[in-house]
Amino acid sequence: MTESRVPARVRRVASEDEARELAAALQRPDRGRPVVVISTPAGHDAPFVDPQRVLDDIAGLAEVVVIPTGDVSWAFSSGMPPDTQVYGGASRVYGTDLEWVHQPRRSPLHFAYSADEDARVRDRLVGDVMRFAVRAGIVGAARSAPDAATTGGKVLGVLGTRALVSTEDGGQASVAEELVFPDVPLVRVLAPGMRVTGVLDPGRRLLDIRGMLPDVDALRRAVHAAYRVGQVVLGRVEAVGDDAVRIALAPGVLVRVRRPEITGNDLDLLSDLFTPGEVVAARRVPAPLDGLALRLDDVDESEDQPVPAIALLDGGPPWLEPAPAEPALGDPVLVEPSVVEPVGALPGGRVDGQITPPTPADLFGARPAEQSPAEADAEHGRGAITTREGSPDVGPVPTSAGGPRTPTPGDVAAWHAGGQDTLPSPAAAETPAEPAGKAARDLSLSLDAAKSQVASLAKELLDDKVKRRQVELEVDRLLGRVGELTERLDRSERRAEQQATALRKARQEAARLRRRLGDAGVEVPEDRYFVDDEEQLRFEVLSEWARAIPAAEKAGRPLAEYTLGPRFLASLTDVEGVSRDRVVWTLVMVLTGLAPEMNGLQVHRLRIGAGGDDPFRQRDDGAVCWRVSLQVNTPSARRLHYWKLPGGAYELSRVVLHDDVEP
Repeated sequence: MTESRVPARVRRVASEDEARELAAALQRPDRGRPVVVISTPAGHDAPFVDPQRVLDDIAGLAEVVVIPTGDVSWAFSSGMPPDTQVYGGASRVYGTDLEWVHQPRRSPLHFAYSADEDARVRDRLVGDVMRFAVRAGIVGAARSAPDAATTGGKVLGVLGTRALVSTEDGGQASVAEELVFPDVPLVRVLAPGMRVTGVLDPGRRLLDIRGMLPDVDALRRAVHAAYRVGQVVLGRVEAVGDDAVRIALAPGVLVRVRRPEITGNDLDLLSDLFTPGEVVAARRVPAPLDGLALRLDDVDESEDQPVPAIALLDGGPPWLEPAPAEPALGDPVLVEPSVVEPVGALPGGRVDGQITPPTPADLFGARPAEQSPAEADAEHGRGAITTREGSPDVGPVPTSAGGPRTPTPGDVAAWHAGGQDTLPSPAAAETPAEPAGKAARDLSLSLDAAKSQVASLAKELLDDKVKRRQVELEVDRLLGRVGELTERLDRSERRAEQQATALRKARQEAARLRRRLGDAGVEVPEDRYFVDDEEQLRFEVLSEWARAIPAAEKAGRPLAEYTLGPRFLASLTDVEGVSRDRVVWTLVMVLTGLAPEMNGLQVHRLRIGAGGDDPFRQRDDGAVCWRVSLQVNTPSARRLHYWKLPGGAYELSRVVLHDDVEP
């Protein structure tokens, strides 16, 4: 299977030997092309997925093979690594890098329940072929050729994973999603009317536009330029951990958002609040070293309108759109069968989140043990023949080899054709012939026994056909049941995602209401663990330090010693418009020495007046007064004043408004 040219026709595996050869060929490291293997459903001669249309769609990028379910798929499965087989109507693409041998999910399994699933599964297979072909360098190779010429064109439209482009030479070409940003829908990258440039593969009329795609550094710069601190922006959840969520502001531009910036409830599981792939709104906040940082706990999605997401290409659409309004949790979620992507053939359990297909034994029962030649010789030596249960045993008939053999109707026909009335005896040349009457009776008994055995075998064959048909009907019923269960599972997963989003929004709304009530002067019950206000504040600072500083950095980022000035607690209560959580977090940044590294906190020494030439404030004991921002881009933005004492300790002075320059 290392030939340079891909077969122009669909290959059909017809024997067990061919199936074993296919299994061995797929696992050869020198295989040059992906291979699509499509199996027939049990009881069907043809697959539900049209293999010829798959071959036409992939335009010579891979070989297409059809394998029947039964003994042939048995042989194929026996030669394949666990969880990489194909049978029972399933299909998959085997890439050339052999990662799928140890990680079967690298080669996704696709299943069609009926001919109506043809288009859906075919699109999946074509996408997998393109992905493997890009990885193997089969597609896009022209891009690196010395004589590669750049071609321009205009996007006419985007349909699914392909975009149609009118090229400068008056022809048309397509752009494949797999050759752009594989994890971003093409409709979120290209738009009708856009100008694109790339290298054209004249044979496939495939335009490779990777040369015009921005890299991660360029996307990061675009994010910095488009999103200002304080704005609400859109991001896509990439990964959910126990203590943080990774959110992409652009492909490859990831921001780690810690639990304290998401929820104040320590009992919340982030996996209950977020789903990978979900689009969320977050506020950009100051970050050290001109980095990127986000908060989600202070975003009011009913009031905070997110700025449009950046376009990945000039003139393109925003790469993210706000999540559509979710239906009420009490409303049923309808899922069309055509959008359900079952990944297993029969309910054989789940492996790494996938429904595993049944083994051939699930479809046809255990394979009967094969009889070795030695066992067969021994059995013949005992003069026994093997019959199916319930069939009469026919006694042995001597043969010229000295061993017993059962006569067959063919033996009788051959002897009659030769003018013989009796079967020969192996000892005929050594013993006198028996009387004709006895020979006739023996022949009659043998014929009767043979006819009885033939009739019994015919009946058993008919019974086997009936049973096989019953099995096929049962398999069809089970496949239908699997389809129903898959749809139910899909609905449940969608409902869980909705509930996770609703729960997160409810948590955020509760926090916002608490802040608004506090700003309005309404007393809001707080989680207090100490009667004394100072002890309560110290507890909150210590708790925030434990959450905010990673375990590996705590030894190098301890909380410095600090005291509370005589007016600090009163100012913390009197100055409204800033959350207590924000003040506590800022205190942790100050006391760990991180605040000066964060441009957004705007740490600077406090002067005795508003003038830039006014002297800095300093006490007789050598303490220097500092000022740090609690808010930015906010009217009367709040500030924190503190004294840094000789020796490294701190004295927290006051929470003030922007224009208050007193210590």
